[in-house]
Amino acid sequence: MGEKDLDIDTLLALSSQMGRERWRVLSDAAQVVANYLACHPRVEAVRYPGLKADPDFPRAANTLLGGFGPRVAYQVAGKWRLWEADERDACDQVMELESQL
Repeated sequence: MGEKDLDIDTLLALSSQMGRERWRVLSDAAQVVANYLACHPRVEAVRYPGLKADPDFPRAANTLLGGFGPRVAYQVAGKWRLWEADERDACDQVMELESQL
């Protein structure tokens, strides 16, 4: 995971490239996945600016419009991984991710 992947300025630029509707759909799916991972017993840590426990949450909440973006970083067995939402149903994306954990 690169530090720029979840950087608020990087996400702000990405949101303007994606368009409002797509940004909202992907952000909604990522929010579901981030909350799921935050409760998962094998996941050691989660970084997503839409989680209130994330250190970037205050700035993200005041900067990003229509959601917090499609990218979620999570740590399993000491290794950070970056996951990115797509347009599929959020439950399908959670189940796919679960099969990889």
